[in-house]
Amino acid sequence: MEMSGSFNLIRKKKNMQVQHKYLIVLGIGLLFSLSLSDNLFAQTGGNTNGNPPTKNLGNEDIDIVKDYTPVLNDAFKINIVPEGDTADFKAPVLTYSVDPKPMNSNYNLSPIKPVRIKDDAIKKLYHGFIKAGYGLENMPMLNLYYNSLRSKSFNAGVKFNHFSSSGKINDYGNPANSNNELAVFGTKYFDQFTLKGNLGYNRDVVHYYGYLDPPQLYSKSETKHLMQDINGDFSIESNNRDKDAFTYHAGVGFYTFKDNISTKENNVKVKLGGGKNIELGLVTLDADFDLGKYSTAKYSINRNIFRLLPRITINRNLFSVVAGANLAIAKEGSSGSMHIYPHLRGAYQVIDDAFSIYGEVSGDIQRNDIRTLSKENPFFGQNTLLVNSNKKIGLEGGVTIKLEHDLMLIASAGYSRIGDMAFFYNKPDSIFPTTFNTFYDKVNLFAVKGSLEYKMAEKITLGTNIEFNQYGTETLDKPLYKPAVKAGINAQYVIAEKIYAKIDLFYNGETNGINSYYASDSTHAQKFESVKLKSYFDANLSVDYRYSKVLSLFVMLNNLGFTRYYNYYNYPNYRFTGMAGLSYSF
Repeated sequence: MEMSGSFNLIRKKKNMQVQHKYLIVLGIGLLFSLSLSDNLFAQTGGNTNGNPPTKNLGNEDIDIVKDYTPVLNDAFKINIVPEGDTADFKAPVLTYSVDPKPMNSNYNLSPIKPVRIKDDAIKKLYHGFIKAGYGLENMPMLNLYYNSLRSKSFNAGVKFNHFSSSGKINDYGNPANSNNELAVFGTKYFDQFTLKGNLGYNRDVVHYYGYLDPPQLYSKSETKHLMQDINGDFSIESNNRDKDAFTYHAGVGFYTFKDNISTKENNVKVKLGGGKNIELGLVTLDADFDLGKYSTAKYSINRNIFRLLPRITINRNLFSVVAGANLAIAKEGSSGSMHIYPHLRGAYQVIDDAFSIYGEVSGDIQRNDIRTLSKENPFFGQNTLLVNSNKKIGLEGGVTIKLEHDLMLIASAGYSRIGDMAFFYNKPDSIFPTTFNTFYDKVNLFAVKGSLEYKMAEKITLGTNIEFNQYGTETLDKPLYKPAVKAGINAQYVIAEKIYAKIDLFYNGETNGINSYYASDSTHAQKFESVKLKSYFDANLSVDYRYSKVLSLFVMLNNLGFTRYYNYYNYPNYRFTGMAGLSYSF
């Protein structure tokens, strides 16, 4: 009560002081107003009817006694001591009741169109492309492609390629050759699977020109080796994007290969496979049925291979592992053999997208067929011997390094034990002294490979590769036609806005061959002598002038060193060739 009374007394004193201040200010204002009104009245002469005022101001004296001095009372602190302890204060529990009401809006959103980057513009596609040229050594060339335009549902097309030459090589037979390819292909896309198919026909011709006697010794028709190949491949593959869905693929391929010296080979290959993701990883099972028949003028034999390939793939962040086996059954006529090979591959991303390493253990039956060997060496003779190679064990490790976006390095090293590896040698019992047959030997192979690719601002692209191979043969003294060193460099350079240059440099190390012949004495015994083929260096240059988006002109120069080198004994190449032509899109 005493505290309340004191507080009221203080409040009253403050109110009185404030009132006194207001009264003083009000009095001064009133005096000023009266004085101003008297002056105004004197100036106007008391005229209140709107007439113009007179200029007589009159006489009046104003006495100022003293300046106004405001006075403020002293302030003092109010000491109030709270009663009771407030440490245990508890906030009251408040309950809110919210009545939600929907807000109706008539605002319509208009999507903002994305800004199109210039480089992302969809380029115009052309149905067809033709490239034609002609060069030294009577060398015509023609490439023709015709394809469907951009589509999400299908893709189909046809292609035709021709290349031939009919020049001369001094002191040797007729080296005329030709390569022809015709193919149709197509792909159909469905929601759950994709269908693919292609049909092709190849016709290649070479001549056995590897003899030093006068070219007139044999006619062109006598030395002709014609090879024809009809092939096809059809497949179906699931494209379900659900990672937990079962995936599958199936396909069948075939080819019929024959030549004009009574060699024929038929092959049908069926592939089946499927996979399913489980908690541990992706489990897959593939099966191959490779059915072939090889026949010559003297004999015929069935050559079949069956494979079963179980796999499991485990991906854990930057580490991945593929583990499984390869069960292979090979049959050559009435005899057969079964092999089980391990399959293990591990990869690790040391630095994401920049540095990775891998290691692999594998093995397999490697088919040696007349079709594949003829592409490598087309100078086969009659009754070529065919035996499959057995890669008993293969060890390989490698590294991939990416430096920024312009430099990539890939390197690998490996060791393989191979049974019945195929080598070429010339056979003396053929019509011509330098046709070839195959010889098979056990080999321990050590291989080191490396490649480097560099790209600088779309102006320069540089690539290089090198390969070292060491063949440890069991029967042969040295590997035949297998160089220890192979290297190559390719570069592309934009000379001007429409001019592009490309250069290819490659080196092939020294190789070994065998010259086989019959003795000229009464024994006519078969003789073999080792021959060396020198290493060689070759350089090719091409320049393109892109006149427009549809028309380009080109010039190609091959073997700029004008050197005569040999890939096979007694079969030299042209010293120098050149070609000019154009390409056109339509």
